[in-house]
Amino acid sequence: MRLCIGLRTPRRASSLLVATAAALSLGAQCAGDPSVTCEVELPSALSGPAQWLEVGALPGACPASSELAGGLPVTGLVARVAFAKGNMSPPPIGSLKKGAYAFAAVARAADCGVLATGCSQVDVTDARDISIALAATSARAGACGAAQDCVDARCVPTLGGADAAVAGCTMTFVSAGPLGDPLQAATDIVSRPAAVATASGFLVAYREYDPGGGAARLRVVSIDAGGGLRLATPTLLPMQCPGQDETDAVGMGFTAGAGVVISARPACGAEPPGLDALNVDATGAASMSVFTPESSGKPVLSGGAVSLTGASTGWLAYLALGKANVVALSGLRPQGAPVVFDPAASRTLAAVAASEQGVALLAGGAATGGDASGTEPNLELALGPSLAALAANVDFPGTWGAVALAGTRALVLSDSTVSTQPLALHAVDPPPAGPASATFAPGRSPSGPATGGDLAVRADLAFVAAEEQNAVSLDVFDHASTTPTLLRAVALSDDARVPSQAGLRDGKVAVAASATQVLVAWVRGTSLGANEPVGGWALYACGP
Repeated sequence: MRLCIGLRTPRRASSLLVATAAALSLGAQCAGDPSVTCEVELPSALSGPAQWLEVGALPGACPASSELAGGLPVTGLVARVAFAKGNMSPPPIGSLKKGAYAFAAVARAADCGVLATGCSQVDVTDARDISIALAATSARAGACGAAQDCVDARCVPTLGGADAAVAGCTMTFVSAGPLGDPLQAATDIVSRPAAVATASGFLVAYREYDPGGGAARLRVVSIDAGGGLRLATPTLLPMQCPGQDETDAVGMGFTAGAGVVISARPACGAEPPGLDALNVDATGAASMSVFTPESSGKPVLSGGAVSLTGASTGWLAYLALGKANVVALSGLRPQGAPVVFDPAASRTLAAVAASEQGVALLAGGAATGGDASGTEPNLELALGPSLAALAANVDFPGTWGAVALAGTRALVLSDSTVSTQPLALHAVDPPPAGPASATFAPGRSPSGPATGGDLAVRADLAFVAAEEQNAVSLDVFDHASTTPTLLRAVALSDDARVPSQAGLRDGKVAVAASATQVLVAWVRGTSLGANEPVGGWALYACGP
């Protein structure tokens, strides 16, 4: 049995919160679960200065008051909520399994300085009421420093400002370097890279094509946790002809020690177009290539084309005759009939994000009904607990996009129409919740419109990699499943340890996150000239 704890408005002046029986957990009704009320008592002398309250549940006994003097611990919490004083609809704590917990609460000033702390140990197996009495601290610790704002009861970097030494994902530089050498010294057509996390580090995959000679190869790079690079032997892709269109992306997924890379090929002579699927291991070695023909013409892959949900299952999204399709992966290969999830014949993007909690499908390209010409760029998102139970599409303006799941929520990254804030982050929860969107400037030194980007989610953190002309940036957002809050902003182009991004173009960037690290990889451009490098990568630590 699971117990659900929620919050409501104060009952008397000295209380900051009380739980309600109509509790919500991550946007879903906790039907059938007993509710537990939670009241926090604040000293009357602090009712004015206190502007934020954070409440958390920890397993076992209450920590010493000195351990709460700087706020709730960063690690070890079963659940945490924070909200501003006066919030009439504070967020729910969520569902807790039966057992004893330490319920700790901290009141903070507007600058996040801790004013009062308290804790109560309660076994929620039988208890239906929790009361936490706060006592004023002797010294106010935890206040935000320069270039920081107090948001959600935590100090975060001011948007566009320098990094600040706040708790959580540190984004400490680990290593960086170039990708492999080009296929040839003359013109080299390079796909958008795909990046995934493995148990020992990361993989980056991309395709290179010689349009004059007609040779194509798949390159998979492995990067270990210490930043060591290993270039696996490249795989020559079969049945390639000169003069083909090989400008689309490759798709890659990895889970449970095994992965798959999928590359699309055009028709070549009597050979039909279709999809090449190759198994890859954690070292980047590829094997067991399987070809799936496509009768409607060359499939086109975008970033986010593959999402695995199990050791050998998942989904592949691709474009066929301009329509967005999704097909199941079984045995790490396309199986069964594809499903058209956006029938407009003018799409340029098809992406999928899937987990045990749901599936999100993103299509992009010319709209079917925006302006009078019907060519207004837009993104269409379909979200649901399964492919058979998708809700009505939600659309956003944008010429490119990326999608990821944060629990049951879909996060979509796109370009925006605001010149000073060229990125947009859209959050879409299952119905009846409506979408919420916000624009922001990438990194610390925005230099122009964003030409492309990628999005990854780990736990409750969202990682946004964006490319502008001659620059790559990485933004980290906390509370991805509730209220995304900027935690870190890193401008890779400002770091001399990272390969130069001069000449960067076409928006070909990818990001992946493991339990403790984040990798960003980029390709310099679709068509490389003589002596141009393929691209580069940078690895950062993301731990407490």
